[in-house]
Amino acid sequence: MIRNSPFVLLAVVMASVALATPAQPQKLVPLRIAVHTAVIGAADVIAILDVEWRRFALGKDGRDAMIAGALDINATATTPFIVGLEKGVPYTAIAVNSLFCGTNHVVVLKSSDINSIGQLKGKRVALPKGTVTEHVFLSKIAPAYGLKKGDYEVANIPDSKDRIPSLLAKAVDVAALGDPFVAAAEHEGLIRSIENYCKYDTLPFILTATNKIIKERPEAVVAYLRGWLRAVKLLKEQPEKAATIYADDQKELGRDTPVAVLDKALRRMRWEPEISAEIDRYLAEEVRELIAAGQVKAAPDLAKGINKELLRKAMAAR
Repeated sequence: MIRNSPFVLLAVVMASVALATPAQPQKLVPLRIAVHTAVIGAADVIAILDVEWRRFALGKDGRDAMIAGALDINATATTPFIVGLEKGVPYTAIAVNSLFCGTNHVVVLKSSDINSIGQLKGKRVALPKGTVTEHVFLSKIAPAYGLKKGDYEVANIPDSKDRIPSLLAKAVDVAALGDPFVAAAEHEGLIRSIENYCKYDTLPFILTATNKIIKERPEAVVAYLRGWLRAVKLLKEQPEKAATIYADDQKELGRDTPVAVLDKALRRMRWEPEISAEIDRYLAEEVRELIAAGQVKAAPDLAKGINKELLRKAMAAR
């Protein structure tokens, strides 16, 4: 397994590709896949067969790699997905990676006297700029406690792994943070969560593919989705086994986190792959919010930016 390469290369076994005949050997069709460093990437970690991969701490960074032609498939939050569509990024939503609100927290040092979002007046908050995590905090969470722009200072810290050191150094007072970083730091007695995002937003994470790969090799995308769906099934039906596999991957990153801690983190995720009518409504509502906030100028054509058929084919073929 080769790490730190410019992209993720996933070899997908094309055993059921329509072009193959029983007499032909199975073919490996390479797809370049982004793998998220947070638990959002767990299904990909479990599904991967043979990879050269570069990890991404933010879905929007994977999106930018797609723009550069370095990736075929990437998962990203709804805010950068919509912004990308509005700017003409040639990609399409093909599934919902997860709903991750339960694993996205507002955290403080364990010794902090802050117990509520309402206490953040005059405080410094670590957020990843241009993400749905930032958007929901600024537009929903802070206002719910009567906080407005200027009441607190925002520090842009893109990578989750850098936010805990910033807390420990007292460079920030509070941070938005996702798992496995939350679960691991809680286990080590460093931080505590004062709230997760679920009261305010379900936080869908959108699985996207480039229009080029969908047009030229749709069967490869379907094959990838089949393997990914098997991983999602394992996460839902055998979470402890999935956590064990994920723990092995974390060890390769230098994070020797107990399986029980990762199991706790993974169970806070919701794995609901279909782009449902509820997700359609969610995206339409966020478009309106982003226009009102000045983050996009005009509504992108969501109908053209979504393909539900590839997932249907993958689910039918399982």
